[in-house]
Amino acid sequence: MDGLNKGALHPEPKKFKVPKGPKPIAHKNKNLIGLGRSIANKRRTENEVQILPDGEMRFTTDKREADWVKLRSVTQENALDEFLNTAEMADTDFTAEKHQSVKIIKVGNNTVVPQTGLLSPEEVLELRKKHQVFENKLTIPRRPKWNKSQSRIEIDRQENLAFLDWRRELAALTENNDLLLTPFERNLEVWKQLWRVVERCDLVVQIVDARAPLFFRSVDLDRYVNSLSTEESPKRNLLLVNKADLLTETQRKAWADYFNDVGINYVFFSAVRAAEQTEAELAAEAAAAERETDSDSEPEQDSDAVIEDSVHKDPTRILGVDELEALFLSESPRSPSDESKLQIGLVGYPNVGKSSTINALVGAKKVSVSATPGKTKHFQTIHLSPEVLLCDCPGLVFPNFAYTKGELVCNGVLPIDQLREHIPPVSLVCQRVPKFFLEAVYGIHIPIQKQEDGGNGTYPTARELLNAYARARGYMTQGFGSADEPRAARYILKDYITGKLLFVNPPPKKGTNGEWELASVEEGRDFNKELFTLDHLPESRQQQIETALSHKNMDVNEFDLSRDLAKLTFSMHSGGETGETKFYGGKQAALESAGDDLDREFFKMNNVNGKFSTPFHKLGSGSGSKKHGKKNKKAEKKKRVTGY
Repeated sequence: MDGLNKGALHPEPKKFKVPKGPKPIAHKNKNLIGLGRSIANKRRTENEVQILPDGEMRFTTDKREADWVKLRSVTQENALDEFLNTAEMADTDFTAEKHQSVKIIKVGNNTVVPQTGLLSPEEVLELRKKHQVFENKLTIPRRPKWNKSQSRIEIDRQENLAFLDWRRELAALTENNDLLLTPFERNLEVWKQLWRVVERCDLVVQIVDARAPLFFRSVDLDRYVNSLSTEESPKRNLLLVNKADLLTETQRKAWADYFNDVGINYVFFSAVRAAEQTEAELAAEAAAAERETDSDSEPEQDSDAVIEDSVHKDPTRILGVDELEALFLSESPRSPSDESKLQIGLVGYPNVGKSSTINALVGAKKVSVSATPGKTKHFQTIHLSPEVLLCDCPGLVFPNFAYTKGELVCNGVLPIDQLREHIPPVSLVCQRVPKFFLEAVYGIHIPIQKQEDGGNGTYPTARELLNAYARARGYMTQGFGSADEPRAARYILKDYITGKLLFVNPPPKKGTNGEWELASVEEGRDFNKELFTLDHLPESRQQQIETALSHKNMDVNEFDLSRDLAKLTFSMHSGGETGETKFYGGKQAALESAGDDLDREFFKMNNVNGKFSTPFHKLGSGSGSKKHGKKNKKAEKKKRVTGY
């Protein structure tokens, strides 16, 4: 018992053991898709040594780029990229030694317009005369002749040198004659796609935007197609004026007369309207098939003849899909045979509607369409019918003489989301679209400054429009709380490209000396006066204006948008005289004119008011004034107590 109690009371101490660390936990691999391993394997196999069957070893260090990188559209380059690309095309090696300062001078003349704004009419006239002198030297690159005995390396070398000479000629043209060129395509791989389309196609259709046909048309492309035309393989040109539904009948008539006078083979078309008509026809056919009703129709043999007669009788009419297909067959230099199909190539600037035209012709979405210019990366072939094959060429920015860089942005050639200078294109919009139409579309009031205060006086400047639009929509910057002008510019320019703010360039007119002259700004506005009416506003804005007219007891039929808009108040638009200064965002955000402030201060003495000869506190009984009522009560109380 004593031993048991002693052991229970004083147990033997346990032996010391070295503490173990935490158990090793296998970390979970966060790379679930194995992208890192794929990149590592790709890099390891790029520079892998290969042993040929004859025992020789081959080691390749050339970097092979993907096709989408090669066919990437390049319209503008900085000085370093242009220098490196030029050296690569010329196959020139160069080394940079230490302790030597290397300075790259600007190559070419890429500056199109100054930051401040637009050109004066005198400057535009001088540039127009200079452009007419050097118009023939504005060419596109030609593919050099080759034969089957040449190797691929020799052909590539020959094409690179020819493309390099073409770029040098354009650079010399701009530098020696003080000319400005629009940004043009500088990637040779994209031009190769054009060469393929032109060489294989029988009919080359150049698609242009109906709002500015001459801007999107390349004259030298017609010459290039005619130079490749032979008796064995004849070729022909056709100008397809797309988006013609945006023009009025009078405007289409004016452009048709100009095309006929110059001798251009043209046709009006609208891919959007054609797609809508195709969907309506398919829906009608489906409904008729459900009802299983038979209707008498004319023979199909006469339909083509009717279509051709309608095209020639009314050249200003917008053609449908069937009419355009029949026109392609009639305008082609040869008829389709069993051996080879009739190939039709579609060429043009980015975002003019080449892919949309193909989808309208085919009747289904065969080609991807995007609002961003340059969606198509390489030429595609689409079977329109058993006899006709369509070839879609990537959008190409042809070299052209420039008046303003904002014109490129407004015509949808350069992407708006990558825009860095927003003042020049918005200034062009303010110059073309009247102030009252901008106010009616956006429901805002645009305060403009007088000419003596630095403004235009007749139409708003870019900053005045952007400031009014941004403050009305609540687009403000962080920090100081100023108007977010770049964001407002993106919205306004996208509305201009889509046609919400519509402007159509008028055709040139023949002067007294027999040469074609460009229209002035006033003539352009007069040419588009039918577009700046109540019917061309968005539907929601039309309803707001009609409601405002009913409140004012005004007749809609007698309403003139340019004259009577100031009498209405709708949405965020405040009625009143157009010269009255109004602002949004408080007094600190006012866009007031300094002249108005001086006038109010100077003529303030005319507002003379009458003055009373008796002080105001003695006019009444003395108790009506809050200021002196307490004092008068004390005086009356003291008089009652003391008696005096």
